[in-house]
Amino acid sequence: MFLIRWLGLGKPAPGIGLRPHRDVELNLDYDSAYARVLSAVELTLGANVTIDDRRGGFLEAAFGLVNNERVRCSFDRVDASHTRVRIEAFFPAGAMVQSRSRAVDALADAL
Repeated sequence: MFLIRWLGLGKPAPGIGLRPHRDVELNLDYDSAYARVLSAVELTLGANVTIDDRRGGFLEAAFGLVNNERVRCSFDRVDASHTRVRIEAFFPAGAMVQSRSRAVDALADAL
């Protein structure tokens, strides 16, 4: 039994590779959606934006203690007046990954 698990041939543990996330579609053009998310990250989460790549459609924010949970948002233009935002929680290596993130939920609800 140990050998099968060690070789990775057994059933994968539930939740492996899954991060808490939510997708939100905003009725805003890309630049307005980006500005709204950036504002909500700062006002709702009180987070420090560590990566702000408007051109690349990506931002990352950190909050809490050092090496704590981070929130990443990626942007996808649906059309000229709609933008889809994916909000994901990232945790430091070795941390127990929760099935839900209060930060992701708060940010999605604020949008």
